[in-house]
Amino acid sequence: METIPARLRSHAEARAHDTFCTFLARGQTESITFAELYERSLAYSRFYTRLGIQRGDLILIILQHTPHLFYSYLGAMLAGAIPSFMPFPSPKQRADFYWADHEILIERIKPRLILTYAANLDAARASIPNFNTPSAVADEEILLEPSDDTPVTPSGLSASPDDIACMQHSSGTTSLKKGVMLTHRAILAEVAAYSRAIGFSATDSIASWLPLYHDMGFVACFMRSVIEGTHLIALDPFEWTIRPSLLLDAIERYRATLCWLPNFAFSHIVNASRADTEWDLSSIRAFINCSEPCKEHTFERFAERFRTAGITQEKLHVSYAMAENVFGVTQTTLGRRVRVLSVDPDAFSAGSVEPARGAYALPLLSCGPPIDGVRLQICDAEGNAVPDGGIGEIHISSPFLFDGYYKLPEKTAERMRGSWFATGDMGFVLDGELFVTGRIDDMLIVNGRNYYSHEIEAAVNGVSGVLPGRSVAIGVEDERSDATVVVVLVETTPGCDVGQVGSEVRKRVAQRLGLGIHAVVPVAAGRLVKTTSGKISRNKNRELFVEGAFSA
Repeated sequence: METIPARLRSHAEARAHDTFCTFLARGQTESITFAELYERSLAYSRFYTRLGIQRGDLILIILQHTPHLFYSYLGAMLAGAIPSFMPFPSPKQRADFYWADHEILIERIKPRLILTYAANLDAARASIPNFNTPSAVADEEILLEPSDDTPVTPSGLSASPDDIACMQHSSGTTSLKKGVMLTHRAILAEVAAYSRAIGFSATDSIASWLPLYHDMGFVACFMRSVIEGTHLIALDPFEWTIRPSLLLDAIERYRATLCWLPNFAFSHIVNASRADTEWDLSSIRAFINCSEPCKEHTFERFAERFRTAGITQEKLHVSYAMAENVFGVTQTTLGRRVRVLSVDPDAFSAGSVEPARGAYALPLLSCGPPIDGVRLQICDAEGNAVPDGGIGEIHISSPFLFDGYYKLPEKTAERMRGSWFATGDMGFVLDGELFVTGRIDDMLIVNGRNYYSHEIEAAVNGVSGVLPGRSVAIGVEDERSDATVVVVLVETTPGCDVGQVGSEVRKRVAQRLGLGIHAVVPVAAGRLVKTTSGKISRNKNRELFVEGAFSA
C-alpha cells in the first residue's frame, strides 16, 4: 500500500504542471504546481536532514499562513519525521500567555525540533524558563540551499504504510493538548472512504480558509488535495475572519465545488455580507457543516441570503468528524436535503426522542450515515448499547482509528473500549443516520433534567444586543440551593440596554427550552475566552466566572 510521500511524488511526476494550490493572502496570488510542491518539500526534507533529523523524530511547525506550511510539513514526511501543526500566536494573544500555555506540552512530548521564526523563538525563551528545545528558524532561503551532499531519495519514500505519518493536536484550553497519532494507512483509507461518500472526483476543487492545525482544514482540505491530486484554493484564516466575503470571491473566481465550514462560519459570512453585493456560487456542489453542533436556522439563513447566488438547501450538508478517526465519521448524502427532526424539548431534556407536541420544537439536523468502514454504537452510562432512538454516548469503530494519544497511554485507555472509541459526544441513531446532541462535558443537569450548552446559546444568539456567536452557557453550583444553576455570559453591542438584553435572554430560553436562567452576565466585546481553534471555551469562561472575573 502507498504512503503519503509516495502519492505526492506520483502526482509530481504524472501531473507536474497541474495546479495543486492557488494561495491567496495579503493581496497576492501564488499558483503552486504539483512539481513545485514536491521540489520545495524536498528542499525542506534536505534541510531537516542537515539538522540531523532521523526517521520518527517529532517536529512542531509554528508558522504563519504561507505556502511554507505545506512545504515544511510534507518535507518532514519526506524526511521520515512526524510533523505536527501548532497554531501560530494570534495578533490579539500575548506571546507570553501563548508559550506558557504550551510549556507543559513541549516538556511532555519533547519534540526533536520546533520550526518557527526568530522572533517567536525569542518570545519562547523569554516565557519558558530553561527553554532548550532544539529549534530552527524558517526562512525562504531554505529552498535555495545547495543539495549536492544530500541523498537523492529521501528516507520518507521508503516508509511503511503502518508508520506514524503525522500527529494532530487537540485545541482544548483547560486540558492538556493530546497528540493524535495517525498512520499513512489510516489517512489514505479515510480520505478514500470519505471521498466516496461525497462522490469526490478529479474535477472537484476545494476552497478553504481553515487553519491547518485543525482536522477539518488539515484532512478535509489540505491532505485530500495532496492525496487525490486536486486543486486547493487556500485563504489566510486571519484575513477571512476580518473579511469573510473573501471566501465567496474565491469560490466565484476559481469555480470551487466543495467547502467545509464550522457552523459559526455560515453565520459569520451571512452577517458580514453586504445586502447589495451578489456572487455566483453555482459551481458549489456542497457547503459541509462540521466540527460543532449544526443548526437548522443557520442553514435557513444561509440558503435565503445566497439563494440568488445558486445556493439551495440541497447544497448544504453535515458531517460528523474527529481527529481520532482521521476526520470523517458520517456524511449526509449530497444532492438531498438534510433530514431535520422536530423533537419535543421536554421529552428530549428527560432523555428521550419524541415528536414535538406543543408550540415549541427542538430541531435536530442529521449528520448522515457512517462512511464506508465505520460502525456506530450508542451506549448508556454503563457502556451498554441502547436501541435506535435512544440517547447515549457515541462510540465508533473503524479501520482509520488513531494509534493512540502520544505519550498518554492512560488517556488512550480511558477512551478505548476494546476496538471501540468512546467519543465523549452524545447522540442517537435513527433509520441509520446519526444525530449528535452535544458533548457529555457540555451537558447541564438542572433539577434532574438535561440541557446542552450549545442549545441554550443558540436561543440566546438571536437576541438583539447580543453579539452573534458570542455567548456561553455554563453550569455553576448555587451556594444557597446547593444545586446546579445556569448562568449565561453574553458579549453585548455598545450602547445597548443590558437590562433589556437580560430580560430577553431569560424569556427566549424559557420559551424555547422551558429553562429558567439563574443569571445573565453582560460582558464587553472580546472578553470571552476562545480556544486556539476559535471556539468559545466554556470551561475557561466558567473558571473565570467562578473566580470573579465576570460579575453577575
